[in-house]
Amino acid sequence: MSPPVITAFVKAFEDIKDVVVLTTDNTAVKQGFELVRVALKVNYPNVRVHEKKLPLEDVTTTDENFQFMGIAAKIVKEQREKYGSRRIYLNVSGGRKNMGITLSLLGQLMGVDGVFHVITGDVRVVNVQLENLRKDIERIYKAKSEEEKIEIYKERERYFNSLMFPDAEIVRIPTIPFPQYYVERIVKALYTKEIDELTESERNMLAAHGLLEKVGRRFEVTEFGEKLAHVLLTGKPG
Repeated sequence: MSPPVITAFVKAFEDIKDVVVLTTDNTAVKQGFELVRVALKVNYPNVRVHEKKLPLEDVTTTDENFQFMGIAAKIVKEQREKYGSRRIYLNVSGGRKNMGITLSLLGQLMGVDGVFHVITGDVRVVNVQLENLRKDIERIYKAKSEEEKIEIYKERERYFNSLMFPDAEIVRIPTIPFPQYYVERIVKALYTKEIDELTESERNMLAAHGLLEKVGRRFEVTEFGEKLAHVLLTGKPG
């Protein structure tokens, strides 16, 4: 995790009210999240920060990719349906490249309001800043109370703010929004296996992408297609 890509994004979009951060059990990642949380608490106290811990460190298989996609899909659905978020942005910075690709695709299919990548400047400079503040970051992580964490941050606030709130380049990833009724019709056909409801061109298109396969004169939903439909409809890995 590169903590500044989260806080710099909040700085660029000042109307953000909720931030959901995907983390792992890696110690450096946990320390980075705590730094993000405290930095936002000090500088943007009205922003609510939520942590979602991933059950995996990396995505190395198709099944792990579906597991990750299911977790992300559930978060998007909950933000929209449970918490009433009017706009949802996906920041795909700071993770593995394959995770960023999956999130970009998911964002387009689920109709989010933008997919973004944050560039905070020279990586070498950021790494030097992080290393210079390493002991203080560890102190924040280990501090027992919220007051102590904020006090440590404020001791070196100038340096922390320089690291966490740079004038970053926010790159919007090109996405083409699909009408949700159309996406839902395709996904439901895969999920229920009622693919005769689809047009011939749609079936051929889905087969070309591995979601259907032709068996004799008929099409059948592949295991890959079943898993994708399950994730998109339920927000859970199949």
